[in-house]
Amino acid sequence: MIILACTGMALGLFYALLMLYYYAGWRKLKSYTAPVDYIPETFVSVIIPARNEEKNISALLDQILRQHYPSNLLEVIVVDDASSDQTRELVKSYAKRSVHLITLKNPENEIAYKKKAIDQGIAESKGKLIITTDADCRVDENWVRTIASYQDKFQASFISSPVKMDPSVNLFQKFQVLEFAGLVGIGAAAIAQCKPNMCNGANIAYLKEAYYAVNGFSGNDGIPSGDDEFLMHKMFGASPSKVMFLTSKEAIVSTAPAATLYEFIQQRKRWVSKSTKYENKMITLILALCYLFNLSLLINFVLIFFCPQLLSVLLLQIVLKISTEGLLLWELLKFYNIRKLIVWLIPEQLAHIIYVIFIGIAGNFSNYHWKGRKI
Repeated sequence: MIILACTGMALGLFYALLMLYYYAGWRKLKSYTAPVDYIPETFVSVIIPARNEEKNISALLDQILRQHYPSNLLEVIVVDDASSDQTRELVKSYAKRSVHLITLKNPENEIAYKKKAIDQGIAESKGKLIITTDADCRVDENWVRTIASYQDKFQASFISSPVKMDPSVNLFQKFQVLEFAGLVGIGAAAIAQCKPNMCNGANIAYLKEAYYAVNGFSGNDGIPSGDDEFLMHKMFGASPSKVMFLTSKEAIVSTAPAATLYEFIQQRKRWVSKSTKYENKMITLILALCYLFNLSLLINFVLIFFCPQLLSVLLLQIVLKISTEGLLLWELLKFYNIRKLIVWLIPEQLAHIIYVIFIGIAGNFSNYHWKGRKI
């Protein structure tokens, strides 16, 4: 029991220090707003991989076409990945408005469908700056302008920008909003600390020349997910100072939480499936230690019924988790203007323990369904 107690305490202290490290990283980031007198000169290509998105694609295209950015410097490319609904027909109706439809070649021979779609879109694009997002997202009217001006000012080769899940009246979805905000914050903070780990492909931008300089997705094109993070790591390896996080409310991309538990589990299994594939094994090690910390919480909870002395260790672990993670979330929810959700922090954190343990196993040892495919 002494070994368990000491191990639990060590993991708890590690986790608390890690969250404080990320909190300090987030605090380093400075808010950015595009200058009023900014005159765009960069040609931008927005690339949207899409599969069976007839319910979402029109709303996103309408928002992109209303961007405060010169139309002669902006093109939108939708890469259709074997949709069986009306996605292609809807995109074709925008053909006269600088929206180009590309059909993914030989999707049945691919594993990394999204990477292939993006790569094909980049190959046929005209832009110097590539921005990628997902078909089920929503963007601000200054989204492109903000990203382009930021790249122009700081000469970034890779820009990760914030993604926000829209709050919902559904408690399950509120929990998702909190958890997702934490993930985005950790990714942003890690970039600020020059130790990038994660980002979100729903809102990233990079120079086309930088993409080809690192051979694009080559080397991880056999892994279904990771079109965002693996590319960021490669670009960081090539030019560490040129990988940045854009902290701007006008650059936020919004998306909806998973509607069902099944959809949520499949999404998170896809995200977790790449956790052992990172070239930088320090990222894998940190993920493993975080997993072990959550596992120790569950183990100690079970063991307190047989060894009450472990209760103090368990309570201290929980306090360390909630207080330090809550500190980071408080800042993130302020940025997203949804601080009222902090009232759900404690139940979300307790549910998060079970979620991490389950998804950690399921994501690495079982298949998942994505866009109607079993992967």
